[in-house]
Amino acid sequence: MQIQTACTKCGETFTLDFGDMTREQALDFAGRMNEQSRECPGRHVELSGWREYWQLDNAIHRAYDLGEGTESAPVISDHDYVQSLITAGHVIIDGGSNKVPELSIRDIHTFSDLVHIGFGEFENAMFRFVRRDSPRGTRFYEAIKRF
Repeated sequence: MQIQTACTKCGETFTLDFGDMTREQALDFAGRMNEQSRECPGRHVELSGWREYWQLDNAIHRAYDLGEGTESAPVISDHDYVQSLITAGHVIIDGGSNKVPELSIRDIHTFSDLVHIGFGEFENAMFRFVRRDSPRGTRFYEAIKRF
């Protein structure tokens, strides 16, 4: 079950995917998630409070009680995700997990003088490395020339 919601802190809109959870399981998950530290897709980190920030109770109500949720879509593989970015002309760098060795993409750890600039992004004298996390949650970067 998928439903769109927005973060009340930053306004970022995104899709929550409850998979095949029942309404009760989704509510239990929301309660457990509420006490965890995590990063919002809107690029801020909070120690807790996700139930309110992401309007989880409202999203669950709309998805399960009002029928506004949609079926979960199949999640594409890391290989297909990275291949689509490369085909679109992006220079993609592996985040260190080597999930797509068959594509022989360079690892972020092979670059020297990396400076962390926040939210898991880096830069050096030549490139800015912008996160391009896959739908499966694997970290990749796009290398963008700085000058």
